[in-house]
Amino acid sequence: MAQSDESGCGLVILAAVGFYIFAPASWTNAVWYGVEYKVSPGDVHTDDKPKDCDFMHAPLGDKGCSYKAYVKAYNVGGVLVGGEGAPKYGHDTKTGRPIISYDGGKTWDWYPADFPDPKVASVQVFWRKE
Repeated sequence: MAQSDESGCGLVILAAVGFYIFAPASWTNAVWYGVEYKVSPGDVHTDDKPKDCDFMHAPLGDKGCSYKAYVKAYNVGGVLVGGEGAPKYGHDTKTGRPIISYDGGKTWDWYPADFPDPKVASVQVFWRKE
């Protein structure tokens, strides 16, 4: 009896993986990035994935290219707070004033205002050809 339970569980996992692979990217991205950024799937907006690298796109066959998903996460005010190209925020240790880095923390500049709210309100998924 234990063997049929294991094979049933394996079929469920296989079906879930197959569904994830073949489901539309907008649906799977909404779930995936919704969980990652703690937003509702309705707040995840996915651009249409270009078809020019698809095997079935004319001319038929392998095109030697693919697209990778990239993400930008915005707060309620529309300020980029996560994902691709998001700056790092911090405080100057001497003055306590807010600072910002656009190169991953290598260099810092004064941030002209109070920090934006870091809570993500919406996520934009876009595609980049590789």
